[in-house]
This record gives sequence, structure tokens and C-alpha cells, in this order.
Amino acid sequence: MLTSLLLYLAEASFCLAIFALAYRLLLAGLTYFAWNRAYLLGALAVSVVIPLVAFPGLAAWLANPAAAPAMAGLPLRLGWQLNAPLAHAAAAPTASGPDWVALFLVGAVSIYALEALYKLAMAVRNVRALRQLARQNPQTDAGTFAIVHLPTPGLPAFSFGRYVFLSPLHEALSPAEREQLLLHEQVHVRQRHTLDLLLVEALGVVFWFNAAVPYLGRQLKVVHEYLADAAVARTQASLAGYDPAGYDPTRYGELLIKLAAQQLPFALVHAFAHKQIFLRIQMLTQPTSSPMKKLRFLLIVPVFAFTWAATACVGSPATEPAAPAGTPANSSVAPAAGRIGRISWQGNTYLSAAELSQALGLKSGDAYDSATVVRRLSFDPKGGDITSRYMDHGYLFFSATPKATRQPDGTTDLAFNISEGRKAQLGHITITGNTNTPTAALLRLIPLRSGEDFSRAKLMETQRILAQQGQFDPNKVGINPSPEMRPNEATDLVNIALVVVEK
Repeated sequence: MLTSLLLYLAEASFCLAIFALAYRLLLAGLTYFAWNRAYLLGALAVSVVIPLVAFPGLAAWLANPAAAPAMAGLPLRLGWQLNAPLAHAAAAPTASGPDWVALFLVGAVSIYALEALYKLAMAVRNVRALRQLARQNPQTDAGTFAIVHLPTPGLPAFSFGRYVFLSPLHEALSPAEREQLLLHEQVHVRQRHTLDLLLVEALGVVFWFNAAVPYLGRQLKVVHEYLADAAVARTQASLAGYDPAGYDPTRYGELLIKLAAQQLPFALVHAFAHKQIFLRIQMLTQPTSSPMKKLRFLLIVPVFAFTWAATACVGSPATEPAAPAGTPANSSVAPAAGRIGRISWQGNTYLSAAELSQALGLKSGDAYDSATVVRRLSFDPKGGDITSRYMDHGYLFFSATPKATRQPDGTTDLAFNISEGRKAQLGHITITGNTNTPTAALLRLIPLRSGEDFSRAKLMETQRILAQQGQFDPNKVGINPSPEMRPNEATDLVNIALVVVEK
């Protein structure tokens, strides 16, 4: 799981960096602001989705296009990252010493999680501060938005959600200047620019280590200002009866300079005037980009194809080759891309490799799906999984660590490392909560006996029998997770404490 998480973060970060670079080189200087906004939002969304979409066998096809017929009909599917883990990081420490790779992964993920939680707490605090600022000050309903009147004169005008925050400085503006300011902020409200910033803030929590996210966020905020400035220019030109293309933005630029201020300590707001003010004035006076420059947006297609191909080629975590022991030799299906290759078992003594492969229910040539592998290994509702085969016969300390290795031909070899452990016997068996029914009578009904080998199947049968007695709540028959239930490492004894609740 840890390997999958770190690899996903790396792949998504790679996509974010590629899309940010493409925007910087190709689109940042264009005046098609709505298109730029769509690109920036799409880049953020697609970057987190691309690593989750893998095309089985793509790496093998790129290496050998002649293998394309073998891939015919294979649909896009969610990659290994969303499935149950088959990574080395899940391996238990061996007798030779600690697993340093696993410890490193745990440490890296712990540091990542702590910083992500800190970023999340800061984002939540900022949102709460803005909401509190809106609630604690008088408001004027302006229809599509609400004006919040702040008492502090030094704050610049800014917007968040449907709220436009004004200070006494803006109350002293002329009617024309105030109209332009409110029109600008109304564009932010109407086009829901705050939602864009919330998306960036959420991705900033997950990808706090990636400089591409704040870059894309800054560019998105700048595009928001360009959109609002352009809307003001069009409206003012229309009201004055001018051609919007010939509109003189001098007075609007003077208003921007007049209200110039430092950026607010809130990352989620749109300040009317800030340190990028001269760039905004320059963009207002810049001629509209020629229609031919729209063709640059077509370059998004190869950029998307490159990022998708690069992440799909990674596909699954690379692991060391498994020892070819116990591989079924009677497979009638030829291995193909996206299918299981060899299956091997190590460390097993109670069950043979053939018995384990039969219990797994998979063979070479079957379609590979890690979720199915894990279910056959540990979570079969019918009790036919390999873990049940062991734990029903005393092997309470049993564990199995699977490893998946992607081969050049697109197949996936499966290697299972079995740790059987010692058998555990039942120690004391107690029942609590039965005030009207003698414990001895209940113990005679259940299949658990002190001194016998531990059996998960018998434990589940015991719960079923007690639930069917009629005098107990069937939904509250459980096993008490008390310390005395833990297996005794010295004697391999496990005490069973059953809890019932009478009706």
C-alpha cells in the first residue's frame, strides 16, 4: 500500500509538472482567458486521474508494436494503485532483521501525512476565518452577491464565494469608480472563481511537496483577474456606446493603481488590486491574440498522450523476480498481456504448492486482477481462501505476502512468501453476559474445546450457534478484544472470551 501511494504521488506530480510547463511555454501569454482557465482546471483534474488509468500491456506494445493484436479488445481499467496492495512494503520483518525498505517507506509516508494534515488544518482555518469575517460584519444584499462592510480602512477589496468585502476606503470612491470595482468583483462571484481556488487548495494539501500546484494556482488566479478586467472593459464600453476593441482602459487602470495594496493573508480570496497590477494593465491594453494562436490549444493532445503513456508504462511497482517454484505446468491458456504468468510459493510446509495453487483458484493465463488475488488469498466469504485453510487448522500466526512482477511481455508473475508460524491451541473459553443461562450449558453447545487446535471456522460457528439460541441479541454476539485473548507467545495458547447480550 505504501509503495502504491508513493508511486501514485510521483506519477501525478510528473503530470502536474508537464502540464504546468506546457502552459508556461504555450498558453500563458494568450488573451483567450476562458480557454486558459479551462486548461488550468483540466490540467489539475486530469493530472490526478491519469495515474489511475492504465492500459494493460502498453509498455510491451511500445517496445514491440507487433504485439498489438494480443491487446485487441482490452479496455481502459483502473490501475493497480486502486487495488489491494501487492507490494514489498507490506512484507513482515524476517528473522534476519528489520525490513529497512519498509521502514523507510513508513517514515516517508508518515512525514507526508503529517505535512498534509498541517496544510489541511491551515486551509480549514482560513475558510473559517473568512466565514467568520462575513458573519461578524454588516452586510448589504446586492442580489447576486452580498457586500460585507469591514471596519478596517487599510484592507483592499476582495471577494470570497458570494461575498464582496469592502473597507471604508472604498466607500469614499466616486460612484463611477465604485461601480467598476463592484462589477469586477461580481464577475468573480458569477463565474464562481472561488471554487477553482478551493480545488487548488485541496490539491495543495495532497501535493504539498509539488511546486507545480502553487504555480498553476497562481496562474489560475491571474486568469480570474484577466476575466474580470475584460468583463469590466466590455461593460463600460457597451454603456458608453464604444466598440469594446477600441475601449480606452485608462480610467480603470488608474483605479487599479489607486487601490494598489499588498496581497491579503488569505489564499482563497480575489483581491481587487495587488502586486500584479501592472501586468493586468498591460494585458488590458494588449491586442487580442490572433485566432490562429488558438491552434496552440491543439498541442494539449500530444501533451496529454505523453503523460498518459509515461504513467501507463510504469503500470505497477517493480519487484525482484520470484523464485520459480511450484508453478502449475498444466495451464492450457497461453500467457498474454494483462494476464497471469508464473505462480510460485515459498516457505510452505503444511500445504504443498499444488494444494495452494488449487486453493488460490488461479492459473497461468488467467486475467490478472490484484483485488481477485487478495480475495482468494484472505477474504473469500465462503471460507475457501488460503488463509482460512491454515487458520482453520491451528495456524493462527499464519501470514502470506504476495509479490507481483510485471514482465516485458505484459504478463504478471505472482510469488507468494508463506510464513506458517506455530500452531496455536485453545486455552480458557469464557462466556459473559449470560445471566439467565448457565455458562456450562452454553459451553456444551459450542464446538470450541480447551486444548484443541485453534480454528477460525469453529469460532465463527460458535458465534452462529449463540446467535440462534433466541435468548441473546443476534447482532451483539461477539469476541471480547481484551488483553487476555492475545495468544501467549511462550505456550501458543489463545484464550477465547465470548460476549453475549440477553434480550
